Amino acid sequence: MGDTLKRFAHVLAVFFFIALRATAAPFTVDYYGVVSHSSDTSILKMAQDIFLTQLKSIDQLRVDDRRPDITQTMSSAPEITENAHVVFYAEINEMSAGAANVEWQCTFNAIGTDGKTYSKTEHYDSYYKILVSAKPAIEDVLNQLPKSTDSLPTAVMHNAAPVAMKAESLAGTWSGEPYTDKIVLLRGGRGFVIFKNGATMNIALKVLNTDKNGNISEVEVTQVGKPNASFFPSLPRETALASAASAKPIKWNLQVTADGTLSGTKNTLVPSTDSPSGAIEGTENSIWTKR
Repeated sequence: MGDTLKRFAHVLAVFFFIALRATAAPFTVDYYGVVSHSSDTSILKMAQDIFLTQLKSIDQLRVDDRRPDITQTMSSAPEITENAHVVFYAEINEMSAGAANVEWQCTFNAIGTDGKTYSKTEHYDSYYKILVSAKPAIEDVLNQLPKSTDSLPTAVMHNAAPVAMKAESLAGTWSGEPYTDKIVLLRGGRGFVIFKNGATMNIALKVLNTDKNGNISEVEVTQVGKPNASFFPSLPRETALASAASAKPIKWNLQVTADGTLSGTKNTLVPSTDSPSGAIEGTENSIWTKR
């Protein structure tokens, strides 16, 4: 009887441990944005938004946007007296690297619930290198946080799905569409489109097919987030405003060509005189060329 009771007690203890883990509060990061004194406010705003997107792309991580003002950066580090969650922010400094060159120093900071600050500093030779290459540094900072059953889940620390790894070969800056300034694909399978009208659209990349050697042959790129009239610059502004709210996410189906370009179709809103709104869902040809 004694052995039976011991086994029962052991099973009961395991059950309660599993139940406790299942009901534990999700790991949360409070995001405070960017600290900088650079005069390039438009680029800094873009970096703030991209860092937030990169944090949100990490599996099993809940991110609360705590920026005092989402339209501008902070002039000093946030004053945190007591934090129930991890606090994350970045510092960006513009540094001279020669007569005509500028180097960017970017320090990513995470303040743990233990009150300690964990940091990683990287140097980039261009501002867009920050946007393209920042996610590994962000993950490295989170990886410094103390590990405990109530802290960072293992899935956050090893956020490397097979598809995301395959997508790394496409990471970089692309161009080609008439109304976009650039398209940036990040190594984690995420990215963003910067339109010439100033709008920024977050995107996610999915590998659809590979060849017999494992090289990517076809991808799907999809808009992430809420629709915006500025995502449809080929439409008259009034038509875009009337149609954007009900529009499906923009989606590209692209093949990797022999010369390394991405070529295919884009599903989006197109002008139509047959529609009362002036626009219908349609397709456009699209070619992306890596810079």
